[in-house]
Amino acid sequence: MTVVPPPRTLPDEMALLLPSTAPDLWRAAVERAAHLLAPSWQEHPSLDLTALSFLLLMWSAEREQSPASLSAEAVAEELSVQGEQPQELRDLSRRIEAAATDAGVLGRGYGPGTLDPLWADLSCWSEASDDEAEGHPPALWAAVGRLRDVISGLTEAALRHASPPHPSLGTWTVSVSHRVRVVSPAAILSITCTTCGSREGGELHIDGPAVAFVCTHGHDTTTRRLEVQRVRNALAHAGLPAGADVSVEGDLHVTHRDCHAQSDPRHLSRFTAAVLA
Repeated sequence: MTVVPPPRTLPDEMALLLPSTAPDLWRAAVERAAHLLAPSWQEHPSLDLTALSFLLLMWSAEREQSPASLSAEAVAEELSVQGEQPQELRDLSRRIEAAATDAGVLGRGYGPGTLDPLWADLSCWSEASDDEAEGHPPALWAAVGRLRDVISGLTEAALRHASPPHPSLGTWTVSVSHRVRVVSPAAILSITCTTCGSREGGELHIDGPAVAFVCTHGHDTTTRRLEVQRVRNALAHAGLPAGADVSVEGDLHVTHRDCHAQSDPRHLSRFTAAVLA
C-alpha cells in the first residue's frame, strides 16, 4: 500500500521553529511571519518561514518596534530595497546575526532547544560536489527573492481577512518498544545512547526543531541523524499520527538525511526491502 505523508502545514512549520525555550521576541517574529505568509501558503519551502522570521526580528530591532507592529507594506518596502549583490546579501546576514545575538536569540550554542542550528542552515554556504567549485550560496539569498515576490502585493487590509495561524504542538514524545533505526539504501543503523550504549527501548523527545533520543536509563542523546520531519514521515509510514504523544510497538524506521524526506524506509533499495519486509 502506498503511503502519502500528510502535507507540511503552516502550523507544523511554525512548531518546528519554536522550541519550548524560545525567547518571546523570536516567538513573536515567527507568529508575524506566519501571518504574512498565510494568504499565499502552498507548502512553501520551510526556509521561507525561517528567513522571514529572522528578517522580522532584525527589522523590529532596527526600528525599535515589535514584530507584530511591522505592517505588510513596511515589510514589502524593506524587501524591495534589499540589494541582490553578494556583498549586499552578506551585509544582510551580518545585520541579522548581530540583531539576533543582541536579542539573545542566537549565541546559545547548538544543543537541543537552541536556534543557532536554524540560522546555520539558512546562512551557511553548502559544499559543492566539485572540489573546484565555490559551493552553493546560503539559502537565505534565494529566500529573500521569493519573499519579495510573495509579500510585494500584500496589504494589511488583506491580512485582516486571514486569521493568524497558531503553531501545532511543538513538544511531544514517541515511545519505542524496540529500536530507533536510521535507514539508508545500503545500511540500517540503530540509534545508540552515547552514555551507556543502550539501544533497546527508549523515547524520542521532540521540542521544536530538535529530536533527542532518551534511553531507558534516562540519558539524552542528540544526533544529526534524527530530524523532526523524518520522524513524522516514519510515523506516517508506520500508520501512526505525528505531532502528539504516541507509542510504537517494535522498531521505528527513520530515513537517512541523504534520502528524500518522504521516502518509505522499507523501499529505499532491494537491500532495505529484503531486510525490512
